[in-house]
Amino acid sequence: MPEERTNCAVANELYAAFLAGDLEAIYALLDPGIEWELVGSSEVPHFGIYRGIDEVKRFFSIVGEINRLELFEVLSCTETEKGAYVECRERGHFEGHPRQFEMRSCQILEIEDGRIVRFRIYQDTAQMLDAWRS
Repeated sequence: MPEERTNCAVANELYAAFLAGDLEAIYALLDPGIEWELVGSSEVPHFGIYRGIDEVKRFFSIVGEINRLELFEVLSCTETEKGAYVECRERGHFEGHPRQFEMRSCQILEIEDGRIVRFRIYQDTAQMLDAWRS
């Protein structure tokens, strides 16, 4: 019988795939009915709710066009009964926008049977909006 992975192990696989630029590995961790959300103003093109893997692929397409990350690191992962809370730090800018953003975020993953069913990011949206408007 295969050993069950912890929720933080699933989260760590997600972030390792993200840092490696391995989108297929990311999609393999998602439930087909995934709800992926970046909480914030719709003025920034990638903020919003994406439902299903095809919509998450659209999210990564948008991010790939506009977001230029210079630093991304996981600071902590807290195991919960339904998933994991992950604190991250990132720095970067938007393509064509000179102002840099640097912030921490809280990322909430709901996980069922080793698959991410809901992913939600809370971050300094005012700083992101300022960077987008610059």
